[in-house]
Amino acid sequence: MSLLADDHPGFFEVLALPRAYTTLLYLLLSLATGILAFTFAVTGLSLSLGLAILIIGLPLTVAFLAGTRLLAVAEVHLLQAMVGGEAAEAPTLLPLGEGWMARLQALVSDPRTWTSLLYFLLLLPLGITYFTLMVTSLSMGLSLLVVPLAHLFHATGSLNVDLGDLVWTSAHPNLALLLCGLVGLALVPLTLHLALLLGRFQLWLASHLLVRA
Repeated sequence: MSLLADDHPGFFEVLALPRAYTTLLYLLLSLATGILAFTFAVTGLSLSLGLAILIIGLPLTVAFLAGTRLLAVAEVHLLQAMVGGEAAEAPTLLPLGEGWMARLQALVSDPRTWTSLLYFLLLLPLGITYFTLMVTSLSMGLSLLVVPLAHLFHATGSLNVDLGDLVWTSAHPNLALLLCGLVGLALVPLTLHLALLLGRFQLWLASHLLVRA
């Protein structure tokens, strides 16, 4: 999957693309989903390994691995709904096999069970990165975009930007306001373009770890 798809929108066309906003929402929510997924994976692994010597350890491990596959199916459908991209076949909940015992054995031996677990462990650092990038870029873009509008409606006082020992905006106040607006106008669509690229990367990662392991 190429990050720069053939249908990638133009610079300002992205502002009218609903998929850009749903992808942005997915990336903003990825911090919360990453925390939940990481907690589930670490807690499940700890309990499964810690109780392995007890009778209750076996059904707990099976339930944990089955829950991992269930979350993998849910994550694939969530990505398809919010990020879109190329349609990918959703993973089966349990591996195929004749009888429940064979399917349970396949659940443990299927590499996709463990790559799905790896995917959920990776969601936390990825979620922190996505959330930080999106919030920082979007807040900076909107803030700079509002500066000339706020000045126009007299919502702010004097604007000073110190560059070394000089107050540059005192000599060129109108130019400073114009530059702030232009930078903000560029940062907002750039944030949406970045969201689309990160969304496609997440689709690529999911297709390799959740679907085609």
